[in-house]
Amino acid sequence: METIKSLQGIVEFVSVGETGSFSEAARQLGVSKSHISKMIRQLEEDLGATLLLRSTRKVQLTNLGEKYFQSCRQSLSNLRIAKSEITDLSQTPAGTLRISAAGVFGEEYIAPVLIKIAKDYPKLKIELDFSSRLVDLIEEKFDVAIRIGELKDSSLVAQRIASRLEYVVCSKGYLQQKGSLQDLSDLSQHNCLGERLLWTFKKRGKLIQVPVTGNFKSNNPRVILKAALSGLGVARLPGAYVFEEIKKGRLVSVLDQYSEGKKDIWVLTPARKQNLNVRMFVQELKSYLAEGYNDVLF
Repeated sequence: METIKSLQGIVEFVSVGETGSFSEAARQLGVSKSHISKMIRQLEEDLGATLLLRSTRKVQLTNLGEKYFQSCRQSLSNLRIAKSEITDLSQTPAGTLRISAAGVFGEEYIAPVLIKIAKDYPKLKIELDFSSRLVDLIEEKFDVAIRIGELKDSSLVAQRIASRLEYVVCSKGYLQQKGSLQDLSDLSQHNCLGERLLWTFKKRGKLIQVPVTGNFKSNNPRVILKAALSGLGVARLPGAYVFEEIKKGRLVSVLDQYSEGKKDIWVLTPARKQNLNVRMFVQELKSYLAEGYNDVLF
């Protein structure tokens, strides 16, 4: 019974620690502010330690409170995961699934999967956000984010789902008019399109950055693609934008021998979000990408 008693107040304490507010914690838990205060006071008495410093303007964790908060939050997350693993066995996807993606990969490969899921599971509400910024999954309550390239260390769970290559391309007409592009030094003589002033390549096993210039800049890859197709200059774009254009002969890929190599594409999720909806989406996405697609396509 003593062990059970010591568990009382932990949910309330973690909620206050996450929100920094007794009032907000009470609102999220659907209880009164006085209930929150009572439970945390009892928890502090049981532990014999002050966990929170209270003032009229804010609530702040003590040093001991911070350590206890981190442990309790992880434990609650593990309990939620354990519960979902049991309850998911008898459930179908429902509720809300919020996903952050950007660019043509999101349009061409994420969106079709989500449309299929929406048809298969009408009780599931899907929100697909195409903001180009790096969202905070936990603070902004996203279930999944699709990210490309090297990842920063974090508490997020990462699963590799594909890789992509970037291509340096131009139209055949442009190449005939402006001359061949066989070496990186040739780039200085060409009109390079896009917003990046440095293009990364690999030469003799080492990554190098080559400065480029041009008279047309945009942070929209589709606009840069149209400019390259029109014969305006040379563009550097992910394969998802140019693969079909190269295949049909509308664009020519150059400097392939200096490619920096593949960049991994990741599905990121907060640990606490490994529920049925997320697992089903990741499984559907992996299956979709495995159906005849090659990494160079992305």
